[in-house]
Amino acid sequence: MSIFGVVRLTIQPRANPDGPPRLSLPDPPVSPVRQSSPPGLVINLIEPLSGLEVIGEIDRTTRTAWQEALAAVASKGEDVHLYLAELGFIDVRGTWLITDVAGTLPAGKRMFLHHPPRILKTVLTLIGSGSLPVVVESP
Repeated sequence: MSIFGVVRLTIQPRANPDGPPRLSLPDPPVSPVRQSSPPGLVINLIEPLSGLEVIGEIDRTTRTAWQEALAAVASKGEDVHLYLAELGFIDVRGTWLITDVAGTLPAGKRMFLHHPPRILKTVLTLIGSGSLPVVVESP
């Protein structure tokens, strides 16, 4: 069974009705591999970067897919980029998984959170992620 057994990887056009893209990086290509996923969550694997674009909500019903996707990109041993502009909700356990996986990255590697929701930044502060290699991008 593939590690992405419960994650749907899709190609979706990126559009920003407010003007040019907010990231300084060019939009990375999205993997064309498609799998099934839980309702309410789409996780796009970003290639060639070790990254994920997350659309939807991370809660108890989607947490397994989230955990497997995080573990898969972290297993490459590179910096991990999470594009979270379209993340509508993440529970505390989903946030804790970010810190847990960041703690397993090789020395010198970091997890970058691009455009995270404000609540995610707050919860990361509350659970004490300051000593972990997590970089929160501030707009």
